[in-house]
This record gives sequence, C-alpha cells and structure tokens, in this order.
Amino acid sequence: MTKVPEPGSYRHTIRLFLLLGAVLVIALVVRSLLVPDSFGVLGHFRLDAIEEARQSVLRHMEQDVCQDCHDDVVGLHAKDAHAKVSCETCHGPGAFHVAAEGEEGIHLPEGQRPCLVCHELILSRPGDFPQIIPEDHYRFVGVREFTTPCTACHDPHEPLFMDRDLRTARLHPLIHRCRDCHAGRFDETLARPEEHPPIFQCEYCHVQIAADFAQRPHRQVRCTTCHLFFRESDSSGRILRDADPRFCLLCHRDADFRSDEAPPSIEWPDHRDDMAETEGDLQKQCIDCHQDHIHPLKVKTAAVAGSGSEE
Repeated sequence: MTKVPEPGSYRHTIRLFLLLGAVLVIALVVRSLLVPDSFGVLGHFRLDAIEEARQSVLRHMEQDVCQDCHDDVVGLHAKDAHAKVSCETCHGPGAFHVAAEGEEGIHLPEGQRPCLVCHELILSRPGDFPQIIPEDHYRFVGVREFTTPCTACHDPHEPLFMDRDLRTARLHPLIHRCRDCHAGRFDETLARPEEHPPIFQCEYCHVQIAADFAQRPHRQVRCTTCHLFFRESDSSGRILRDADPRFCLLCHRDADFRSDEAPPSIEWPDHRDDMAETEGDLQKQCIDCHQDHIHPLKVKTAAVAGSGSEE
C-alpha cells in the first residue's frame, strides 16, 4: 500500500508576508505625511501651487511694457525681420529693469555669439532661414577682423532695414535650396541631372533676369539676399525688394573694419549729397541710380510652363 506524503509546511513564508505588510503600512504612512493636503482637490496636482504661483515675483514682461518706454525701438522691431523675436529673447527677463525704472537690470548682448545662436549655419535648419558661416561671411563683405561684432553693420532692432512691413509684402511660391533636400550640399552652382524634378528657384521663372544678372558685378550675391524671402507655410512665403539705402550700406558703407578686398565703399550720406543735382535727388534711393548695375528692372518674365528650364 502506497504511503501518502504529508503536506508541505509554509511556515517560512509567514515572515515574508509580515515583512511585506509592514513595508506597505510604512509606505502608506509616509505617503500620508508627504502628500500635501490640497493634492487631488481639483485634479492630480497641488491646489496650493496656483496661489503660490500668483505670489511669485514676476521676471518676464510683455512686449507692451517695453513699448511704454521704448516705443521708437519697438516700432522698428515690429516691422523688420526680428518681428517675432521678443525683447527678452536677447535682453533677458525685464522685470528688474522695469522696477529700476530703466537704470539697470537689463542684459545688453555683445560680440557675435548672441547672434550666432540663431544665425550660425546648422544643417537641420531650413535653407531659407538666414544663416552664415562666420568666417566666409566676413570674407565676402570684406571685414578685416573676424572678431568684429555683428552690430557693426546690423542694427539688431532693424537688422535688414526693410523699407516696408513684411506683412504687406506679396505672397510668393516657396523658394527651395539644394540643401533643403540634400544634406551637406552647399555648392548650388553645380549642374542638375536631366531627370531632376523642377523646383521653384529664381531662374526657373525669371529666366532673362537671371541670365543678365549672371554677367553683373553682383552675380555672387544670392537673389534672396536683396529680394528678401520669408517662409510662411510649406508652399509659400512673402518676398519683397529691399530698396532702403541702409540695406545697400550693409556691404558698401566705408568703415575702419573693412579690408582692401571689401566691395566698393562710400561715405554716407556724403556720397548722396555730392552726387545730388536737385533737391529731389536727395530723396533718391541707391537703386534709382544704380539699378542697371544690378540687373534691368523691367524684363519680360517667362511663364513657368514655357520657360524650358529645369531650374
């Protein structure tokens, strides 16, 4: 006759469950001590945090507060390329400055680095976003010292001296650059393969102007340097021709930091005053006299379908 084995003993697990129970009780007691009384009253957060936030000292101010004292600067800023950049992006929190009635408490950016945070070339940025390789940019405009601050030419509140509000500029098809699709493609003068799909570039529609411009002294300047393009959507942007003399002077103003290889420089407004023959000439813009040195103003524009160009 087979002997039935005696059932096993589980007495050794009693201590384990007692230990786990004790840990659970301690955890619940600690939680009850640590969780604030107002937690969970109106949701999964601490209700008292709302009142504490109300009592905290303000550090950031709205643009309207800056405009109360700096209306002239904010007015320029609102119409130019930095219109969407808040004052505190460059100047830091403004509450201390306001409390000191403008005497202190504001950061004044210096040198190149504050500008290069946004404008140094990074491949992950869209091709139409203004970007530079600092050394190449300085060589191109003939700056002698690479330590020259960006503000020697560009007013940070009105960096491109646009002669009209960007929001009034006409809509234009999206202009593409090679590196928008091809990572690392900087040389955009290389010929495209015959099977390359047509894309919107200036010479695609403005065939005659582009061909004429290729023979002019400014041929190394991209069209969108002077015909400013600002992207608004995945298919379009706003484009305007910047005719303000100060825009031309970004490259052509005589300054101590220019090298001998700089573009032709002039003293301003002495140049305008010396060349003016009538009172009306004093109101002229650079392109009123120099347009033909850039490209003809009125050239028949080819239709996209009939241009015969793949660019």
